[in-house]
Amino acid sequence: MTKELRPRSLTEILQILKHHTWLIVLPTLTIGISVSYVVLKLPNLYESTTLLVLKPPKISEKVVQSLSTEDMSQRIQAISQEVLSRSSLEPMILKYGLFESERQAGVDMALIVERMRQNIKIEIEKTDNEKIPAFRISYRDRSPEAARNVAAELASKFIDAQIVTSAQSAEITREFIEQRLAEAKKELDEIEKQRLEVMSKNVEALPESSQGLIAQLEGLRKREETLAKEKETLIVERGRLNDSLRALNSQARLIEDFSQEELRIAREQASKIEDTPAYAQLIQKRAELTAKLENLKLTLKDKHPEVIETKNQIEKINEELEALRKTNEKRVEEATKTSSRKVELQKKSLEIEKQKIESQIKQIEDQLKTKDAELIQNAKQIEVVEAKINMIPSVKLALETLNNQYQTAKATYDELLRKRNEANLQVERESSAQGEKIEVVDPANLPKSPVNASKRYFAVFAGFVAGAFLSLFLVIILELPKFFRIQNVEDVKHYTGLQVLACIPPLLTQEEILWKKRFRSVKISIGILISLASIPILVFILQASRIFEKFVS
Repeated sequence: MTKELRPRSLTEILQILKHHTWLIVLPTLTIGISVSYVVLKLPNLYESTTLLVLKPPKISEKVVQSLSTEDMSQRIQAISQEVLSRSSLEPMILKYGLFESERQAGVDMALIVERMRQNIKIEIEKTDNEKIPAFRISYRDRSPEAARNVAAELASKFIDAQIVTSAQSAEITREFIEQRLAEAKKELDEIEKQRLEVMSKNVEALPESSQGLIAQLEGLRKREETLAKEKETLIVERGRLNDSLRALNSQARLIEDFSQEELRIAREQASKIEDTPAYAQLIQKRAELTAKLENLKLTLKDKHPEVIETKNQIEKINEELEALRKTNEKRVEEATKTSSRKVELQKKSLEIEKQKIESQIKQIEDQLKTKDAELIQNAKQIEVVEAKINMIPSVKLALETLNNQYQTAKATYDELLRKRNEANLQVERESSAQGEKIEVVDPANLPKSPVNASKRYFAVFAGFVAGAFLSLFLVIILELPKFFRIQNVEDVKHYTGLQVLACIPPLLTQEEILWKKRFRSVKISIGILISLASIPILVFILQASRIFEKFVS
């Protein structure tokens, strides 16, 4: 189980400090003496100040606007950079013999100029309305005369730079605005050119023509409906004629079939001569003669005249039958011709009707092709008109964008035109010395007492305090490990929780006591020698780092 460290009483702390008296005294004196030597060896610094005011322009602000606070602040900063440049400060260093010791020591001129720049302070004074009525220029130097001379010359340089800068700024501003004005005019012309190009390329798709295009589209839509209805009527008529044509073809096939049957029947009727009365009479007469011949042959001889006459009669009847057959073939042929002529007449009649219907169908086909072509042409016209209507929003947007750009560019152009007029007046005002001026109100004073006297004593005091803190830090480092060890009776009671009955102090002989005192004297002597040796080293380090020179200046 661990316990917290035993808190030390005030008496114990004082005993610890007493035990390390020399460790506290020697670093404190070493650091304090070193800092005191460095600070007291620093040269006196004298500060000279001059007050400059900004005179308002003699011309009314209603004619030419004065510089704003921001513009004046920027101008003062620009003049400050010019006045505090190396080309401006280096001649002053040589003229007034500034930083003589540094120049003889071979310090780089750039470092000397930087040190001089640090000694110059410019403070801008503002009123309640944030105006800049005046500013102060202060300069610190080891010589009061040099401080006054440099402050006065800096004020003179500010006045001269203000005159030159004002004229240059006005001229540069005018040239810049002229350039910007030309660019704005070019941009304005370019936007107008683009606007005209958009309008010329989209003459028929301008927002103003939207109503006409919509009316044209409605007319084309109605024409499309009319053409579609006419085409539908033609298609229906073509279907009806095709039905009629199919009916004629069916009728032609029926006529063909019926004519064949009729021809067959006519032939059969014409070829049956047995059904005719003449044929029946001849057959009957021949049968009678044949019977008579048979009877005659029974009683008479073949050469009998009556037998011969009967044979002759039979042969005559046979010839008549043969003649009758031949006559029947002619009848069959005539019947066939008659039937064929009748069929041909019917076929020709049907063919004429068929040709008439086919002609009508062809005319309808031609009309359908014409309607299809008209529909295609109408659809193309609709597509063109719809494309134009669809282009109207984009053309309108493009024109509105160009109009907005034109208005913006026009406003910029007008503003630049106004600024150019103001810039011309500004140039005339600056050239005639009628603008803002910087004048010296309080000339540079000759300082009587150094400005770094009070800071020296504070720096000395701070050196001794720093030494004391370092000493206490060393004591803490040395004593801190002992806090974790048991050193006396109080530690035993705190960490063990037991009652101490007796305590045996360290038993030393006279020689050990004497040796211990001598060893302590040797340590103190060594500490004093180290402190004495550290003082010049610390002085050198402090002077090289120039810490207190920056602090005290």
